[in-house]
Amino acid sequence: MKNTSLGYHTFSFFQNLKADEYDSVSTDFAMYARKNKDMKGFPVKDKKGKTIGWEYSYKSGKGIRWKLTSRQAENGFIIQGVTAVVNPQSLIKQEYISAAKEADLELTEKLFNEEAAKISPLLEKLGFCSLSRADPCLNIDLGELNFPCSPEQMMMLIKQGNIPRHYKEREIGYDKKQHRKITDKNSFYLESKSSVINYYWKYPQQDEKHPNYSFRELSRNVIRMEVQCRYSKLYALSKDGREKSRFYVSYGDIPLEEIYERLINDVRNPSIPMDIVLKDENVEDVTRKHFYRVLRKGDYFTINDARSIIESYHFMPEKENRLIDALEQVSDCRGITKAKSKLQGPDLDEFKRSLNDLDKILVNPVTIPRRWGIRHIPNLLSAYYDSVYEEQLISGQEYLARQHIDKILSK
Repeated sequence: MKNTSLGYHTFSFFQNLKADEYDSVSTDFAMYARKNKDMKGFPVKDKKGKTIGWEYSYKSGKGIRWKLTSRQAENGFIIQGVTAVVNPQSLIKQEYISAAKEADLELTEKLFNEEAAKISPLLEKLGFCSLSRADPCLNIDLGELNFPCSPEQMMMLIKQGNIPRHYKEREIGYDKKQHRKITDKNSFYLESKSSVINYYWKYPQQDEKHPNYSFRELSRNVIRMEVQCRYSKLYALSKDGREKSRFYVSYGDIPLEEIYERLINDVRNPSIPMDIVLKDENVEDVTRKHFYRVLRKGDYFTINDARSIIESYHFMPEKENRLIDALEQVSDCRGITKAKSKLQGPDLDEFKRSLNDLDKILVNPVTIPRRWGIRHIPNLLSAYYDSVYEEQLISGQEYLARQHIDKILSK
C-alpha cells in the first residue's frame, strides 16, 4: 500500500543561539537564499505585527523549514535561535502522504546535515538538540482499504467522536445564518496545552500553495489522524530512555578537557532525544491511545444493527437497556461530546460506563445514518492492523465480539 501507514510525518527542534551567533546565522541564511534560487524567505511577525525573524523554505518542497526568531520572554530575557521543521518523507523522496518510520531517521539525518552544512557552520547536526514537537500519525486511504464510504462521510462520523477532557475543538469563524461559531467540516481539530489531536481529510488541506498540489489527487481518499506532541508530552515519552539515545554522551566516557570545553560552550545532552521519541513503539503507542480516546474501539453500524448486536449477547435487561440508551443519546445529539454535555452526576457516570462496555463488544456509539444505505464501516485503526498483519493475535473477547458482528451482518 502506498498511502496507508502509521508512523510520524513531521518533527521540529530549536537551537538556542547567543547574540553574535544569531546575527551570524541570520547573515548566512540571507546569503544562501540569494545564491540558491530554490530557497525563499519571508518575515515572521508577532501578534502585534512586529517582525521578530525570518522563515526560510524551499520552492521544491525539500522537506525542511527554518525559522529564525528573536523575541523577549516574560522574564525579560531575549530568546533567539533557529527552529528546524523536518518532514522526513518529503526530504527523502518528495513524498507528502505516507508516514515515516524509525528506520527513516538515519537517512533523514544524513540529508539534513548535508543541507545545514551548506547554509552555516553554526547550525547543529540533527539529534544534537532536543525535540520541541513531533507528530505521530495514522494515514488511512479509504480506497486502498476498500471502505464503503466516502471521505466526506467518514469525516461526518469522526466529527461526532469524543472530545477528551482538557481539549477543545478549534473554531474557524462565525456563521451569521446559523448564528453560531463553526468548525472546519474537513477537520476534527482538538487543542490542549500539551498536544493537538487533528483528524482531517488530506485532499482539501492541500491548496495551490502546497508543494504537493500538483499530485494532490493521490490523496483524494486519505484520512490522516495525527497527534502534535509538545514539550510536556515529549518529555514524558523520553524521560526513561535518554541514556539509551545514540546522541547521549556520558561524561565518564570523555576526557576532562572535553568536558570543560562542553561546559564552556554550553553543550548538553538533549533532554528530549529524537531517536528515543521516534521509536516505532512510542509512535504507535501515542497514536493508538489518542485514537481510542477520540474515536473509540468499535466499528460503525446503523443504529438498528448496533442494537441487534447488543441484543445478541443476551445481557441482563438493565445492561442491555443502558447500552441501547447510550446509542440513542449519541444519535439524537449527533455526537458523543454533545451527549455527554447534557448529562451530569450518576447519569454521566453511567454513560461513560456504557461507552467502555460498547468498546468491549466493538460497537461504536456513533452510528451510520440510514440514508447512506451502508450497514457497516470498519474502525479505521482496526482496518489498518488488518491490512498490515495477515494474522493478528486478538483476545478471546475480541474474537467473540467479531463473531457476534458477523452473525448480525450476515442476516
